[in-house]
Amino acid sequence: MDWYYADGGKAVGPLPEDQFLDLIRKGTVTPNSLVWRNGMAEWRPCREAGPKPSPAETVPALPTQRCAQCGKRLPPEELMKYENYLVCTDCKPVFLQRLKEGLHSGGGAAQAAGGVRYGGFWIRFAAYFIDGIILGIVNLSLTIPLDLLTLAGNEKNTALQLMMLAIKLILTFGVQMAYMTFFWGKFGATPGKMACRLKVVNADLTPITYWKAFGRYWANL
Repeated sequence: MDWYYADGGKAVGPLPEDQFLDLIRKGTVTPNSLVWRNGMAEWRPCREAGPKPSPAETVPALPTQRCAQCGKRLPPEELMKYENYLVCTDCKPVFLQRLKEGLHSGGGAAQAAGGVRYGGFWIRFAAYFIDGIILGIVNLSLTIPLDLLTLAGNEKNTALQLMMLAIKLILTFGVQMAYMTFFWGKFGATPGKMACRLKVVNADLTPITYWKAFGRYWANL
């Protein structure tokens, strides 16, 4: 079955249906384009009378990735890859300039991407130290009452002491796990990291999920 479509006041055709469908998919023939085929009384908009591509013929959306500089999502072929960073053509000059500045200052690519740099050993140590103090205070507030209960019961009762020790261990690890998972998943940083201006992110600088935060806790152990 051959089709015609109107373009600038002129009839284009005849076109086989498969070729005509290809023009629809490409957008050359729009839903408002007037179309006609043999058997139709008059020209009508394609959305009303034109052939419809089957679901199998629908072109899927192209995959996109995020630019590490501006955050826009673009097709992969429009992004430049440098180590773990993807940068669009608009941001390429700025990225390369920051990369150059980072290399001259010893920061490397980690400092070049949007002014981001990796946290060093001592700043991370300070963050863990602060978190350790916070967790220590919380754990003491939970375990001291258990110690008092143990003493009030019978300090020579070995079974009671072992049970209380098990509860203390469960509380200690449970509080630590909840603390790390919540703050990493919600804010990308624990209070200690916030104080040191550190943040946990994916390689493309996007926030991590709660599940990844949960896995990171166990990997830390």
